[in-house]
Amino acid sequence: MGYRNIGTISRTHGTSGAMILTQCPDTSIHIKPGTQVLIGFSASFSKPYTLTSCETYKQSLIITLNNVSMNDISDLKDNGVFIEETALLRTDDNYFISDLIGCSGMDEQGNLLGTITDVWIMPANDVWVLSMPEGDIPLPVIDDVILSVDIPKKQITIRLIDGLRDLLPKSSDDSQLD
Repeated sequence: MGYRNIGTISRTHGTSGAMILTQCPDTSIHIKPGTQVLIGFSASFSKPYTLTSCETYKQSLIITLNNVSMNDISDLKDNGVFIEETALLRTDDNYFISDLIGCSGMDEQGNLLGTITDVWIMPANDVWVLSMPEGDIPLPVIDDVILSVDIPKKQITIRLIDGLRDLLPKSSDDSQLD
């Protein structure tokens, strides 16, 4: 599958060698002790370490690594922490943005509407962009619109409530009628 960035080492936490990760895309994950993580500026340019603990702390994560002391942390600061996707354990129904991209959008009868091509993180609710042959529709991620999400099947069941189809771009034939 590949590696996911779970955050950036920002500073120490306490005196036992724990590190706070910021810029965490998902703090609902859990990682088993003994899991290998990569630390560097990208997964391709990194060094492997063994995780001894990982816990949620406010909007970030706190990790400790095997054989990493307080003196070693200054060299690791500002580096990303990467983990193999298959090692991530989730504690809720959240998924990564990349899990959604490429999912088929189906109506309630099972007909293909289009493909999810983008995700917008908005204050009120997220918006998933459904690319259809007629154009793109921004779908608000609310219970009335997103009926179910099946990540293993890469399938999302969608109800196009009144007004959503009106967001499709007008065709050139329609603009000549104005």
